[in-house]
Amino acid sequence: MLTGSIPPELGGSSKLQGLYLGNNQLSGTIPGRLGVLGSLVKLNLTGNQLYGPVPRSFGDLKELTHLDLSYNELDGNLPRSFSNLSYLTYLDLHGNKFTGEIPLELGNLVQLEYFDVSGNRISGQIPEKLCALVNLFYLNLAENSLEGPVPGSGICLNLSKISLAGNKDLCGKIMGLDCRVKSFDKSYYLNAWGLAGIAVGCMIVTLSIAFALRKWILKDSGQGDLEEGKLNSFLDQNLYFLSSSSSRSKEPLSINIAMFEQPLLKITLVDILEATNNFCKTNIIGDGGFGTVYKATLPDVKTVAVKKLSQAKTQGNREFIAEMETLGKVKHQNLVPLLGYCSFGEEKLLVYEYMVNGSLDLWLRNQSRALDVLDWPKRVKIATGSARGLAFLHHGFTPHIIHRDIKASNILLNEDFEPKVADFGLARLISACETHVSTDIAGTFGYIPPEYGQSGRSTTRGDVYSFGVILLELVTGKEPTGPDFKEVEGGNLVGWVFQKIKKGQAADVLDPTVLSADSKQMMLQMLQIAAVCLSDNPANRPTMLKVLKFLKGIKDE
Repeated sequence: MLTGSIPPELGGSSKLQGLYLGNNQLSGTIPGRLGVLGSLVKLNLTGNQLYGPVPRSFGDLKELTHLDLSYNELDGNLPRSFSNLSYLTYLDLHGNKFTGEIPLELGNLVQLEYFDVSGNRISGQIPEKLCALVNLFYLNLAENSLEGPVPGSGICLNLSKISLAGNKDLCGKIMGLDCRVKSFDKSYYLNAWGLAGIAVGCMIVTLSIAFALRKWILKDSGQGDLEEGKLNSFLDQNLYFLSSSSSRSKEPLSINIAMFEQPLLKITLVDILEATNNFCKTNIIGDGGFGTVYKATLPDVKTVAVKKLSQAKTQGNREFIAEMETLGKVKHQNLVPLLGYCSFGEEKLLVYEYMVNGSLDLWLRNQSRALDVLDWPKRVKIATGSARGLAFLHHGFTPHIIHRDIKASNILLNEDFEPKVADFGLARLISACETHVSTDIAGTFGYIPPEYGQSGRSTTRGDVYSFGVILLELVTGKEPTGPDFKEVEGGNLVGWVFQKIKKGQAADVLDPTVLSADSKQMMLQMLQIAAVCLSDNPANRPTMLKVLKFLKGIKDE
């Protein structure tokens, strides 16, 4: 029976994780200061008399998983800033006065499971991207003013009529109305003729440009009567991707290739075959679940790493190219840069920057002692840098990228031992056409969080768990699984470490090769950070931004 307005001072409760004010008689607008509650996980304001728009600052509630604003008198457009709530699983806005369209950006909420916007005044079309959300199991759009076709994908494929009732202008199979049937009114034909006129106009302009271009070519070449065959030859040279050698044959049009750095603009499939000696086994530098990696030297004497993706797992050509265009834009000092890609039939090839010092796994599993011991300062540097790269994937790039396969072999090291996270986006690339992520590509044994066995869903908190395992490897020098733990309590690295901590013997797990009076305290601090990352409950794990902050604290001491 609480009355009055919501006190803005609640925004000062920085550690507040849950705020439940539902089913009272609160009125007024929602204070914008609630948007600074950085630790807030659940917010329930249902069943009050709140009015006005949702504060834009709600887009800053990065930890929010549950938001219920139903049964109020809120109005205005649905905030596009909701798309920043990457952990959001439950969003209930029904029974308000929201107007405008459903923002396309809501299709970026990959964790969303429940979305109810019924009983509002929403207009426009249903975004296909929203229907395609793989985790969405409840969607209610009833009693609005939506129009156009109901998407035939994802959850919208099996929506009930009840979930769409009250939207008079929707059409499609579910609604029992053919979207191609139009009313035969005058305005429809005027629109049709208008579109036809635009199409004809575009065609005339295109032909004019082509004619002018041909005339310019003829004039520039000094041949006023250039034969048609020669003109076709000129056009061929611009339609085909040529190799850097004039003696090489042209690549067929079925090859799609793109490069993101100027020195590699002219690379072709022929170049890659030559640089890897037809993918000779002696050039293999890595082999994992996504494919085989080869060391290659391109014609411009640049050493790169070429990943040949497993043919059986890759998706269609259009989807592959779209995904590469996205991944090619992801640039960060602690991410292995994608320099280019090549698609030829079933073959899918990725070109990465070559890392001189190989992987973290190589250094930690230095069984023959062929390498120097990875000293403690380098380990702190590797932990901090890889956390920075992973935090960028989770928080600094839209759409947010869940790695899904964080492990020591995917942390690569350059000549200065600066770490770079590899293989980001590949799990999504390979599984984009599937309805869910199967466990064989959702992680590597020893790094997979416990919740994956139950839900099979990949989340950023799952990445945090896997990163916690890497921190344990850096602190202990041991691998996550293997014969070392066959007869040991706990059964694996995580279990063994937690057993030791429980017995008050945390210092016993520290790697003796780097343990010293100077490093011991810092090693124990990193162990403590790892333990928080490895919490069984995903909600209790910190974000990668917080993990990075913790690690920086170690570095500064």
